[in-house]
Parts: sequence; structure tokens; C-alpha cells
Amino acid sequence: MTTTEPVPGAVHDGVGDLTLPVAPGRIRRWWAGHPRAADVLLILFWGGPEVAFAVAGLWRADTSIASTVVVLVLVGVAVAGIPFRRIRPQVTVVAGLASVVAMAWTEAGYSPMLFAAFAACVWWSRAAGWWSIAAASVLGAGATAVRVFLVAPGSGGLGEVFAPALPAFLVIAVLIGTTTGDRRRYTEALIDRARQLARERDQQARLAAAAERARIAREMHDIVSHSVTVMVRLAEGAAAGRPDDDPSTTAMRGVADVGRSAMTDMRRMLGVLSEQGASSERADPDAQGPLAPQPAVRDLPQLVDGFRALGTPVALEVAGGPPDDDALQLAVYRIVQEALTNVVRYAPRARAVTVTMAASSDEVVVTVTDDARRAAPAPQIGAGRGLVGIRERVHALGGTVDAGPRPAGGWEVRATIPVRKEA
Repeated sequence: MTTTEPVPGAVHDGVGDLTLPVAPGRIRRWWAGHPRAADVLLILFWGGPEVAFAVAGLWRADTSIASTVVVLVLVGVAVAGIPFRRIRPQVTVVAGLASVVAMAWTEAGYSPMLFAAFAACVWWSRAAGWWSIAAASVLGAGATAVRVFLVAPGSGGLGEVFAPALPAFLVIAVLIGTTTGDRRRYTEALIDRARQLARERDQQARLAAAAERARIAREMHDIVSHSVTVMVRLAEGAAAGRPDDDPSTTAMRGVADVGRSAMTDMRRMLGVLSEQGASSERADPDAQGPLAPQPAVRDLPQLVDGFRALGTPVALEVAGGPPDDDALQLAVYRIVQEALTNVVRYAPRARAVTVTMAASSDEVVVTVTDDARRAAPAPQIGAGRGLVGIRERVHALGGTVDAGPRPAGGWEVRATIPVRKEA
């Protein structure tokens, strides 16, 4: 069904082609808001005429007191099942059959069963409604036969036993109940679908917010952390070898202290961002359009030159052409940037640092090695935020990451990323 097709029982909301179910009127709102009063009215409507008919028969002296009491009890049982129609429609149907049994003493007595058949279609199922009228028709024929042949001989014959009135009224009740039940189920399905869409909308909003926090945290770590680390190292290098009473030495040391304090504050903020987004699946931070060109493999020489300016002896080896995938090139750049930043942090006395990128038609392998002993306990893969970022980037592209000490000494970070083939 398209949005321009009319929906049965629906009205336009005045905005676009959206259609909504017809809003209930005052009577229906009152009926839904006062279930106990509704039950009382239904009991009086369906049971009241039967009680009045039984009492009138006693007043005319054409029935005995015992039969009148039996009819009243059976009708009372039948209408007692009406309040259970919403939660236990089976009880309403079984109780309604008791009113059909009353036809053994009275010509009427089946009114509560009409409502029971209606209720079976609305709150149970269509099949239950048809089975209920079949059982009521058979039971009504048997009860009528008992009345005309045993209880009141001569009051009728086979014409009364097989009279079509009861089955006809029951079929009408089932047809009305089927229409009402279908509309009820249709409306409930619309409401349930609307609730599901609302939940999905809220969930997507939360996922988008979490993904944005993760993207901000990752980019701040990859870019700002790298820049601040370089700034601290440059300030410390400028202050090294100068007299302590030199004002420039004091200024450079102050710059280094402020940089380290900024790093501490940034780590704390990144921790908050990561905790807020930890329960949601991380999205690719590069999926949205960047406002500036993203770094790629062609920028690796400039990145390496920046670390050489800090005194880190970095050698760059590139085998094979850069991949066509921009996301893969960005991941290679970030991996090298993070690995070299960790060398500056934890292995400032490294004498040889090698960056290797080997690209083929199937995969790209990035390796960053150094030969220095770590100045601090070496973080295991997944323990530090930088290695976590590397792992997430590589795993998002279907690759693997290995990081750990080398047998010959030093540290190695190795990332293998498959080249995505166009379909």
C-alpha cells in the first residue's frame, strides 16, 4: 500500500500524504476509560431481558418456580463471564453456553451467547467465533428438544428444534465480531509499528551521538595528542643544554609543563567520551564528508620528517603503489603516526626506527619497529588508547594488528589490511 492509497478507516492528517486511524469519539473514549462501568452495562443489556422474561413467565404462571430459578442461575453464570472477555475470552464463551442450556425451560435464553460469540471473534480469533456458534447451535437444538418433548410436551415440534433463528443471530454476531476484531487488530498493529519506529528513531539518535563522540575522541587523540607530544618534545629539546637562569630556558620548560598538563586533561576528557560511547557500536569516523583533505600515504614522508626533526632516527621504506581506497590510506597514515608517537613517548633513546609499508593487489602491510628498551612498562594491545584506535581502524577494514616486543629487542607494531576489491 502506497502513501497515496486510502487506508480503510483512516483520515488524512493535513500534512502530506500521511494517514492516521480515525480518532475515537466521546462515547468510545468514555467506554475505554471506564471498563467496570462498561461491564455493568453489558451485563444489564445482555442479561436483563432474559431475567425479565423468566420472571414474567413466573408471573403468568406458565413456568414453575424451580425452572425460573434454574434459568436465572444459568443466565447469571452466562453474564458473569462478560468481564473476562479481554483477558480470558475462553471463560466468556464457556459461560455463554450456559445461557443456551436455559432454552430447555424457556423459549429465549440465548442472548448472552450472542455477546460471547462476538467477544470470541474480537478478543480470541475468528476460528474461535465460528466454533463457538457451532457448539451453541448444537446445544441450543438439544435444549429446545428437551423443552418441547420432555419439560413441556406439546409446546412445539421439530420446527422449533431446528428453527434457524438462533444460528442466524449467532452468524450475525460472529460477522460483526470479525469486523470489529479485524479493526482492533489493525489499529493495534499500527500503534505497535509506530512505537517500534519511535524506538528505532531514538536508538539511531543515540547511536549517532555515540558514534560522533567516538569519532571526536579518536581524531583528538590521533591529531591533537600527536601535535601536543611534538610540542612538548620540542620545548624540552630547546631547554636542554641551556643555563638554568636563562629566561628562554624557563619559558621552554613552562611550555613543556603546560603541554604535559594539557595531555593529562585531554586523556581525562577522552576517557569520558569513551565511557559515554562504550555501550554503542563504533561507526567509521571517516564515513562522513571531511571539511579538509585527509592525510594519505603520500604524506608519510612529511610525517617522518617531522619526527626526524625531533631527533628520532626514522627510516621510511615504501614498496608498491598506494592503494586506491582513501579509507585504507588514512588508516595507514594514522597507524604510522600513532606508532611513531609511541616511540617518542616510550622509547626516546631509540637508535633505529623503521617504518615499512608493503602494498600489493591483495593487502597492505604496515610495520613500525624500534630497537630501544621502553622507558615505561610497554602497553599491551588494547591497553592504551592509541593501540585501541589502531586496532579499531584496522578491524573496521577487515585487517589484523599485532603489537609487542621483538625477540631481538625493541618493539614492533604490524598491521595487515586487505585491499577491498570492487564488485
